[in-house]
Amino acid sequence: MKTKKYILKGLATCLIAASLSACVDLEPKAMSFLTPENTFVDKAGLETMLRLCRKQMNFEWFGDAFNSSNCETYSVYEYAWSDLAVMGGPETKEIHNMVTQLTPTTNMYLHLRYWVFGWNGIKYANTVITRAPEADGMASEEDRNACLAEGYFHRAYWYYLLTNQFGDVPWIGEEITGAKLDFNTVSRKTILANIKKDMEYAVQWLPKEVIRGAVSRAAGEHLLAKICLATGDFQQAVDATTRCINNYGLRLMTERFGINSDDKSKDVYNDLFQEENISIVENKEGIMIGQEIYGLDGCSSPGGSNRKRNFVPQWHSGSKMKTPDGKNGTTDASGIYDGYEQLEYLGRGLAKIRPTNYAQYSLWSNCGDDMRHNSNNWYDKSQIKYNLPASKGGSAAYFGQPVDPAFCSDTMRCYFSFPIVKVLIDKDDIKAGGKVPVGGFTDQYIFRLAETYLNRAEAYWWLGQNDLATADVNTIRRRVNAPEFSSVTLEDILDERARELFLEDHRKTELTRIAFLKAEKGVDGYSLSNFSEKNWYYDRVMEKNNFFATEYYYSTNAFIMKPYHVLWPVPRNAIESNTQGRINQNYGYDGYEDNIPVEELEKRYNN
Repeated sequence: MKTKKYILKGLATCLIAASLSACVDLEPKAMSFLTPENTFVDKAGLETMLRLCRKQMNFEWFGDAFNSSNCETYSVYEYAWSDLAVMGGPETKEIHNMVTQLTPTTNMYLHLRYWVFGWNGIKYANTVITRAPEADGMASEEDRNACLAEGYFHRAYWYYLLTNQFGDVPWIGEEITGAKLDFNTVSRKTILANIKKDMEYAVQWLPKEVIRGAVSRAAGEHLLAKICLATGDFQQAVDATTRCINNYGLRLMTERFGINSDDKSKDVYNDLFQEENISIVENKEGIMIGQEIYGLDGCSSPGGSNRKRNFVPQWHSGSKMKTPDGKNGTTDASGIYDGYEQLEYLGRGLAKIRPTNYAQYSLWSNCGDDMRHNSNNWYDKSQIKYNLPASKGGSAAYFGQPVDPAFCSDTMRCYFSFPIVKVLIDKDDIKAGGKVPVGGFTDQYIFRLAETYLNRAEAYWWLGQNDLATADVNTIRRRVNAPEFSSVTLEDILDERARELFLEDHRKTELTRIAFLKAEKGVDGYSLSNFSEKNWYYDRVMEKNNFFATEYYYSTNAFIMKPYHVLWPVPRNAIESNTQGRINQNYGYDGYEDNIPVEELEKRYNN
């Protein structure tokens, strides 16, 4: 529509001119005479824009991460550059050495996608924020304020991510309707203060009851709490999470429910992530949900989630998975023969994400009967079997037997354990080339009440109320039959987030947020004065991520990270096209030497 093209002027020209239109048509053909002036003037028009805002969040969680013609699952980069994982693909496709490969001109999708989609999300939200006060056809001022409140929500959501991915970035507080080339960087602290104020307004006006996929007041409380954690307003974080937990009819699901409720071999944690269960009314744990239903108009990834492709090991590479008698052991060839069921179950994984030893082993030591690690929800690598029949060149002696890792030449990519409950998506699986399953359609929790409890636990921990922090973590653990803690540390809370929220939270963002907090408070010798040279994020990754810590050599490249990678580089195109202002580059990247102190740039913003 001409509408979309019009409102992309300015911000698209300056901030997202990075030739990254593979996932969004930035220049759609004009189909009508519609413009913002005659489209976003009433409730129906603004609701159209709000639906676009909601869809924007779905792009993070669905799609083929290897195929640039499809939308990638952007959230993989939140995991790959954290304590939990690295990129499993070869360095020709993925970043291993962050020093040489992660630059302001990197042309490998990755973090630049978040830059593009973050600013698009802010742009859509600002259209609503600017036009809601004057829109016609609102039933009441309450209706108008609710519309404005959701606009604030979406803007805050993306700024929360951008400020923990890129740090200081421009603040854009209103709709841009023409070319603009004078953006200036504003401090992360200022931006967080702005979105905190917005969300304090929003939680007064967001509706308590909404259809699945829309933004409720509980979702507003949840996001407000995350922002308060980032600003260090821990008591306010406690207050917001407590309202979210107590005031809106939400509760942790502790009893069996949904499609498999009569299957005694399953469990309630498994119920939570069945594709048919995520959006049902009976499920009281979902706070905000991204909906991706096969055939639903507006799905962010028309080919499905592709999670089998992205998160499952490349177990089917027969030449790397040899049998002890020297035969190729596995295959992804489809057909009706014994062994095909392994392909149907696991899909054709390509190991976009390769979990660390911390994610595979340390997290689960002494886990007892934790149902998140049982066979319903976790796939142990010892379950991978030789599935290439002798008639197809395999071994008759070893067919159907567990793969022997001693004869696997690539255990990095082909042989590892992983959580399956959120990965093996079968529903409406659109098979690659019509042959092999790669991961079907599923709704996605954007916010879930389990995270609210863990957010509150962290806030209590910062406040020194360790007994209350421990109680909240144990509430989560009790539901899954995990042994309870007598007293929790911050590390315990982060471990619990990793166990509970895989593929639901933004792991890198949350680690960076904590790194900023420790630096601001001078905890453990950290300081903002040398944040990109010494920070807790880097130290934790070095402690937990065995690949970066050892500079593990895979293929023709090593996994290398430095302290300045706590923040990602701002795309050079964004800086150079902003000819009348200044967007600063982050420390450690080419262009940093041209920075203007952010205090000076904020004076321009304030004036």
